[in-house]
Amino acid sequence: MIRVDEVLRSAVGIVLSSIVVLCCGGEKGQTPGLLVRLSSDVGATPTSYAVIVDLADGRISAISCPGDAQDTLACVDEGLRISEPSEQLTVTVKARGFAFFTQQFELGSLPVEDGDAVAAISLDALAPFEQTEDYATGFDSDDGLVAYRSLAHEADTDLGPASVVKFYVDDIASEPRVYFQNTVKHKLHYGFVRNVLGNSLTSAEFWEATYVGLERSAMAGTVIMYDAVRADSQALDQEIAAPLCVTFFPSDNLTPAQAATAHRLIEERIGFAPLIGGQGPVVYLPAGEDQEAALSQETALFARRGALWIVHRELYGNVTQQILNPGLAFGTLRYLTPEALKNAVVSFKDILVLSRLPNSLPIVGGTITEELQTPLAHVNVAARARGTPNMALLDAAADQRIAPFIGKLVRFEVKSGAFTLEETTLDQARAYWESQQKDPVYPEFDLERDGLPSFEEIGFSDSVSVGAKAANLADLSNLLQQTAPHGFAIPFYYYDQFMREGQVTEALCAEASQDCELEGRTAEICNRAEALCIGGGDTPENFWIFAERLIDRGEFESDTELREAVLDSLRYIMRHTEVTPDFADALNSRVDELFGSDKVRLRSSTNAEDLEDFSGAGLYKSVSAYSSGDFKLASDQVRKVWASVWSFGAFEERAFWNIDHLSVQMGVAVNQAFPDEAANGVLITQNIADPTVAGMYVNVQRGEVPVTNPENGAIPEIFSIIPGADSWSVQVARLRYSSLSPDEPILRDAEVEQLYKASRIVQHHFAPLYGENPNTMILDLEFKFHGPERALFIKQARPYLNAF
Repeated sequence: MIRVDEVLRSAVGIVLSSIVVLCCGGEKGQTPGLLVRLSSDVGATPTSYAVIVDLADGRISAISCPGDAQDTLACVDEGLRISEPSEQLTVTVKARGFAFFTQQFELGSLPVEDGDAVAAISLDALAPFEQTEDYATGFDSDDGLVAYRSLAHEADTDLGPASVVKFYVDDIASEPRVYFQNTVKHKLHYGFVRNVLGNSLTSAEFWEATYVGLERSAMAGTVIMYDAVRADSQALDQEIAAPLCVTFFPSDNLTPAQAATAHRLIEERIGFAPLIGGQGPVVYLPAGEDQEAALSQETALFARRGALWIVHRELYGNVTQQILNPGLAFGTLRYLTPEALKNAVVSFKDILVLSRLPNSLPIVGGTITEELQTPLAHVNVAARARGTPNMALLDAAADQRIAPFIGKLVRFEVKSGAFTLEETTLDQARAYWESQQKDPVYPEFDLERDGLPSFEEIGFSDSVSVGAKAANLADLSNLLQQTAPHGFAIPFYYYDQFMREGQVTEALCAEASQDCELEGRTAEICNRAEALCIGGGDTPENFWIFAERLIDRGEFESDTELREAVLDSLRYIMRHTEVTPDFADALNSRVDELFGSDKVRLRSSTNAEDLEDFSGAGLYKSVSAYSSGDFKLASDQVRKVWASVWSFGAFEERAFWNIDHLSVQMGVAVNQAFPDEAANGVLITQNIADPTVAGMYVNVQRGEVPVTNPENGAIPEIFSIIPGADSWSVQVARLRYSSLSPDEPILRDAEVEQLYKASRIVQHHFAPLYGENPNTMILDLEFKFHGPERALFIKQARPYLNAF
């Protein structure tokens, strides 16, 4: 069997072409021009072609013919003339319908005609392209793009829509045959080769022949067309638009020379791509950092062959628009800053253009941000959970597709890598709003469990009494031991007790009204809220009865500003009502027993968050606390967590999903605090940046700077953990560095591997508990690297919601 790297050094093996040297010699001491005379094995000379010349002095020059002269290159009737050739140079000729050609020339060994050295190149014609219902062997320049898309699996990626076509190359060492699979019909290379091509190789034999080593007889990979991408390419030294990326499995140990061979075979057969230039080119995309490092040592090989390449950081570098969550919305288009949003009253009947990413997003119909997002940004997490359209567009408010509609009632739709925005009528908007009404949801709860059980005493099945967050955290703690927080849970029982025994008094309503005005609301709204607060009669109501009365009041339901102010009053009253002495003593003692004087976190854990079909991310409050002292005493701080059930944002979110407010119960997970974070992040157990490649997706940031709610424009590091060249290893496909660490990764290689292994353990543990396949269920994990020793902690696990 012929080695592929040896084939690359053979003119016949490289391009299946031949070169005819007319004679030897030339006048010694002369530096003639070089005439490249083109012909073909079918007689006809190509009418258009591209030539790339490595001038052996470090310069590479390219020209499209017919066309104007470039540098020292000029198109002529016979082919190409090079006016100042060096003694040694490499010429590549690319013409549609023919195998591409690359050859190195020694000028002194060529014949001379009229003062020019002459080389005659005969290009070999490719076989006519075939297309069946299962595959195509190539695509012509006329309707090839349509044919390509007919075979493609359409995927939504971090870079927008992607048209994915898998390819298989057989008999690569002698007479390569290229097949572009119908990827909708044949998703796996192995299944295609067996079922369509009739190859009877076992799975192990196929793997060895296709993905391993220099002596392989075949290759298999993927072409991904990114329609929306505009990226600066080192290879082309200009912008690339809508590239067709040739990529391979991360575990494929192919060399750059093998990748260059595959790139050439693919580019020869994609007739609708340019031979030179940046609009829709065929480019090699290394799968990860291992392949990028190997390519960096062999870029000259690609350059002299006119083979373009791009790395992930370049691919993501010039993104100006992101289509993040598809959906349809009707509402008034409003432009707000995050500061203005904090005090604005908005609803699902509003569509927001946001100047920057806010820390939280109330219920709105749709969002357009002028800052780029990550899939894990709070805005996108909220939009994905709600099923509302979300996109990012730099300078959106000045964009003529957006600006004329600000302040108007519009129809906004995001789908298929694009968006539409147009003015609409009130009747059309009302019809849509009415169509979105949802069936009521009544979350389950169990109020029988009391006590303060440690994580060792509870687990996944106890979510009905302590909430999903606490139950999952307990399972994590028992599963990972030192790699997860330890602690205990406060069951629903104590929240319900507080709601039943707490009293809404006239004095507390008056205090709440004063606080209402201090927080910036109008006196008129605060007075109306106070009137509702004390409107229950002469006998004080408990918190449950008070909440039920509010929900039934028409003005509370219809007046958004009043609803927000009254809910603020309820939270004020709850925060200023003492818990029972017995519970206070038990809670403070339990914190002291497990954590001593160390700071702890009291984390919300309701029966209406971290669920399979509803995340509730960011709706409720978590706080820090201590076991003793006058500052942040646990028995005082727990009231803030309980009161957050009635925050305006949480209430509106539940109303949007028609979740019964009176069925919501609040538990609390208590675990150690992490005051010395070296890094924090979120990991999704699927490679959502590129679903065509197996792996996990990570956002990570230095210290305690949030990943999902960035502060001061801080951008997290983004990468995917993908398989390495060896079956047991992993590598990183880095999309961008953190703005707080622009020149180096935040996590070390060993930490990435540790994170990956721990996440795999968590995935395989939780999937069966949710009744899912470990290979397909997607989890959303939060992690930290803590202290000078940078110890890993997985601090939360919940289902990742793709969309609704």
